[in-house]
Parts: sequence; structure tokens; C-alpha cells
Amino acid sequence: MAFGAASFALALAPGALSPTPAAAGDWDGITMWETATVDRIVDGDTMMVIDDATGEKRRIRFIGINAPEKEVADRIVGAGHAGQCGWKQAYDELSALAPAGSKVRLASSNQSSKGLKSRPQRVVFALNPLTNEYDIDLSWAMAERGWGIWFTVAHEAAMSAKYRAVVDRARERGVGIWDPTLCGEREQPDAMIDMRIGLASVSGTVDDEWVSLRNTGTTTVDLSGWWLRNSDNTGWFTLPGGTVLTPGDYRVVHSGKGTSGKPDGHDVYAGARRKIYQDPVKGGGQLLVGDGAYLLDKAGAYRFWREYPCAGDCAQDPLPDIAIDRVFLGRNRGKARAATQTVTIANWGPVTTCMDGARIESGSSVYRFKPGVCIAPGGTWTLVGGTGTDTPTTGHWNKTVPALWLTGSAILRNDLGTIASTKSW
Repeated sequence: MAFGAASFALALAPGALSPTPAAAGDWDGITMWETATVDRIVDGDTMMVIDDATGEKRRIRFIGINAPEKEVADRIVGAGHAGQCGWKQAYDELSALAPAGSKVRLASSNQSSKGLKSRPQRVVFALNPLTNEYDIDLSWAMAERGWGIWFTVAHEAAMSAKYRAVVDRARERGVGIWDPTLCGEREQPDAMIDMRIGLASVSGTVDDEWVSLRNTGTTTVDLSGWWLRNSDNTGWFTLPGGTVLTPGDYRVVHSGKGTSGKPDGHDVYAGARRKIYQDPVKGGGQLLVGDGAYLLDKAGAYRFWREYPCAGDCAQDPLPDIAIDRVFLGRNRGKARAATQTVTIANWGPVTTCMDGARIESGSSVYRFKPGVCIAPGGTWTLVGGTGTDTPTTGHWNKTVPALWLTGSAILRNDLGTIASTKSW
């Protein structure tokens, strides 16, 4: 088989759901291929194998997905949790696809790729007894059956966009972890939570990073004991008791350290020491590196999520009816010009729109909206280039040199990086 194409992933797998075949060239960057024998399955994304060349036993972590964990550390959700909802089903599914004693082939761009606890990271292909080819991509198979969330690493992203599409299709079908009945009767089935991710800049710190949870429904929702996580296992956080959101209310889960309830009563802190959400990369071909925030209820069911960067039809997820209305380049020179420059955002729609996680860019200057900034129908919000005290309708860039030049443009993006509006001059 020509592994440069990887074009038959799942196409001949028993019980496969006939996904769109991967296009030729997906594996052009793959330089390392290893064969091994399955020793045992650990969980839905990890297996122990015996290397056919060296006889070494290794613990292999799949690239592309993160399956429910068999064992959840106390530091994540507290004692008493033996595993995540769905871990046994994922374990059984992978055991059927690649039983102990079967042959697999391991693919990677770099043989030194390692994840948590120094586990080698690989795309794993099972040997198909019908074709005698290693043509069953196990990450794809598990994602298609709904047993994993999208998970990327920057140096092993050859297939990440395709895995994202497979996960999306499983989610649309409501299978695996996306089955609303998987973990039992749904808690607060009428809950409607809108999630937005406030990413730090590339040079930013953990203290600049947050996720907002806003109740967009018509009933009060109690999120006490619900879990927030990201795509890997570095960002688990249990929402504290008393996290009760009336319609329109919100909480901001800061990744870093702080005092709950400060600065304005909406804030809680996860206490992480480093950034949780990895920097997004959206390149040519299949290169797509990002992350996601996922909200699980107390039973471990996935209820709400937000993934970035935008993939697929990005035009469907900008800021609705929000646009840059006008730009003023300021008066005089230097600091005086910087202080008088403004960018005004208008809401031309029928409903209030909140700007959580959005940003305004002009050249190398970026303004990131704080959580809680909302624009009413027919209302405006103005970014002032200089310093000052923010109000519900104004924010400040705190610039001492102009951010807006005599020629240029301003770009408004939502939290996924999707362009919602531009204005040039």
C-alpha cells in the first residue's frame, strides 16, 4: 500500500461508517513508520505494543483524538471518580478494532514525538485482514464512532483537519460521547450555555486567558459541580458550589490564580501555572492546530463546547449583526493623536450581542475585549486609543503612540479568529 496517500482509512474496516476518504498527500510529511504487535489496550486512545524490530514494550498515545479516560486523577475532579463516562465503551471499541496479538503500524512525522508521561505519539494503523494492508486508521475509526474529542499537537498535524471533520460528523449524529443519553438522564435538560474563549496573545501569560459561560436560556441554571476542560488533560476545573446563573448571567473561568468573585462577582480561577489553551495555527493543506473548551455536567456528559480555530464554513460563526461603524484617526501628533483615535462598533441587529473573546486588530496592534462587554440593539461601543476608565460603552487601548495610521485597516474578529467586519481607509 502507498502510505503517502493514507486513502483507505476505514474504507474497508468492519462496521465502518464510510467516511470521505483522505486525499492523497496527507502523509507526505510522514518520515517514520514502525510495525508492532498489540500487547493490550489501555483506553480509547492508548495501547501497549511490542516493537517488532526491537522487542521493546511501549505505551503509545494516539494522535488526533482524546478519548474518555479510564482513570481520572484526583487533582482533576476530586476523589471517587474511577473513570470518565464512556471510557469502557471506548475501550471495548478499540479492543475490537485492534485486539491483543494483532499487528499495527505506527506513523509519525518525528520519531521523538512524545506526550504526557513521555508516551510516544503516533497515528496507529491496524492490519485489515480483508486486504492484508495497514489501512484502518484507529484515530479516525474511534473519532467516527464518537469516542474522542479533537486533539492536536503542532508537530504532528498532517491529518488534524480531517480528524476535526470526522469528530464534527460524529457530534452531529449524536454518537459515542456525543449521545445525550450516554451518561444517564440529562441534568437540567433545558440549560443553554454559550461559551467563549479568551485566548492570551502568543507572548501573553496564563493570567490573560479565560473562558466565559453565559446563560442564554430562559431558566436559571446551576453549574455547581460541572466540569470545564480543554482538549488535553491539563485544564480540568470543577465549578464551585453556588455557580447559579440566572438568564443572561455569566461566569468567567480564569486559567490563572486569583480570588473568586473579584473583580466584579463573575470571576472564578482555575489556578493553573501556565497557559492551558495552545496557540492556534491555520496553515495550508491539512495543517490545523487548535484547542477547545468543553463543559461537562456532574455525570460526565458533554453538554457545551467551543473549538478553535474555525474550520469548515467559518462564515456561519462571526459576530451576528456587529460591524465596525466608523474609525477616527485622531488629532495632532504622537501621544495626543493616540489619545484621540477611536474605533466604533455598532450592533445593527435585533438582539443584544456580547463581545466575549473578540478582538480588534490594526497592523500589529491588538485590542482584546474583556468578558461582559455587550452591545444592545441599535447601540454602539467605542474603543479609545488612549488611557481612561472603561464604561459599558467604551474601552481603552492605553496607547501612547498611535495604533491607527494614515493608511491601513481595522479588523474585528470573534473568539475563533473569524473575521466579522473590516474597515479600511
